[in-house]
Amino acid sequence: MPFNLNIPRVDSPLNITLETGQILFVLGANGTGKSSLMQNFYSSNAFNSKKISAHRQTWISSNALTFTAESRRNTEVNIRDQDRQYHSRWREYAPEERAKMAIYDLIDAENIRARSITKAVDEDNYELAKTLSKKDAPIKIINELLRLSNLPIEISVKENEQVMASKSGGAPYSIAELSDGERNALLIAADVLTIKEGTLILIDEPERHLHRSIISPLLTNLFEKREDCAFI
Repeated sequence: MPFNLNIPRVDSPLNITLETGQILFVLGANGTGKSSLMQNFYSSNAFNSKKISAHRQTWISSNALTFTAESRRNTEVNIRDQDRQYHSRWREYAPEERAKMAIYDLIDAENIRARSITKAVDEDNYELAKTLSKKDAPIKIINELLRLSNLPIEISVKENEQVMASKSGGAPYSIAELSDGERNALLIAADVLTIKEGTLILIDEPERHLHRSIISPLLTNLFEKREDCAFI
């Protein structure tokens, strides 16, 4: 699906079409209008876009599932409406809810995969179950990405749908206790891996909370995993 992007200029606007699978990098010095341009791109494609801001909240209040399905849907509608407003260029609406949504979507994707495999087994369709099991769950992919991004942590879902972390094979602990960089890497990966195909994903200054040795391999591998989306 193509995304139409408009870049205002003094003489005439520059129109760009970004296709699914393509990546657009926006570079420039501080104050040159990169965030304003990103906001313009998002506003014109709001209903099939996902915005990940540099000034996002980097702490997580809970490692458990605290959303219902209805509250998750309502929150997404409210956030999308707020993100279209001009003030979202410098202010993030409902930061805690955004982190909760990322964790909810991560657990939900895990559950959907498990239910589909179980259904196939219950119906004695073992070939389908085998095929479905070959598609890795987002959490397994995240652990692979974290390893490739020089972060020695592993994410898992325990009883009562608690999302836990462990470092170098040690005892599990709450993801709320991760470092700022580790949490940001987890949230970015969760957002990107659980988004619907055909989405325009805008990531504003992803390096703000992550060292270059981490963010470079993390984004490179995320781009490869989601060739069914477009990135700015």
